[in-house]
Amino acid sequence: MAGFHVMADAQGLHVQPTVRHITTSDLWDALRLGAEDFWAKPSHYVFLCLIYPVVGLILTRWTSGSSAIQLVYPLMSGFALIGPFAAIGLYEISRRRELGMSSRWHDALDVRRSPALPSIAAIGVLLFALFLLWLFTAQSIYT
Repeated sequence: MAGFHVMADAQGLHVQPTVRHITTSDLWDALRLGAEDFWAKPSHYVFLCLIYPVVGLILTRWTSGSSAIQLVYPLMSGFALIGPFAAIGLYEISRRRELGMSSRWHDALDVRRSPALPSIAAIGVLLFALFLLWLFTAQSIYT
């Protein structure tokens, strides 16, 4: 843990981010590659993408049953803050496909073996803290 740093790459080396300029063709290329990922393994993405709306429905049911219906919109909109952290399985499948590795549904959990796991956890904690701050602010405005 002594070498922990949130700016580590996949090999655990400290790197400075580089800023690159993108064009419209880059966006179309990203959409094309995303569609290729989806059509190569649609069942994986459908399974993983069902988790997000199901959690949204559970949150709606929970707030309506506990007299906190005023938090439905803040929960739904704020839940998008932790969406990128929730999607790390999708990112892992896409990364594995790009490298030509097997990309079965349980390979989405291989992110647990990544040397960047401390960085991922740090971002997850930060996003969750922002989510809680968002909810407390919404409740404060409501009251």
